[in-house]
Amino acid sequence: MLKNGVKRMNEEERILGIDYGRKRIGISISDPLFMIATPLETIERKKIEDGISRILQRFTIKLIVIGYPLRTDGERGKRVEEVEKFAEKIKEKFNIEIELWDERYSTVEAERIMKDMNRKPSREKERVDRIAASLILQSYLDSL
Repeated sequence: MLKNGVKRMNEEERILGIDYGRKRIGISISDPLFMIATPLETIERKKIEDGISRILQRFTIKLIVIGYPLRTDGERGKRVEEVEKFAEKIKEKFNIEIELWDERYSTVEAERIMKDMNRKPSREKERVDRIAASLILQSYLDSL
């Protein structure tokens, strides 16, 4: 329920997944049973706070899982600090729990899925970002 007494579209708790990118951020959402991740939308990076705020008005989110850009050898990648700062900013602004989750190969897998659908990933980057976010979230859900 929102502060003004208005109910959200869906009061059942869900988990949000984020694939953090330099230009766009892919967003996915779980079902209320925390079993299935579904691509939700892609938000321009500069509009991410407004986008998350809008999503939090529609859904009851108990946790946000953010893809953690580890290198293939498991070590911290170049963008780790950037993602950690983003996670802290979101946690503080929205007072919501954040989980950083290994995102290795999520974009590669998302592009493979697109190709399997006879789609060109290079022409539908926003869709790739959403699929990558759902792969990150699905990996997290599968670990529960």
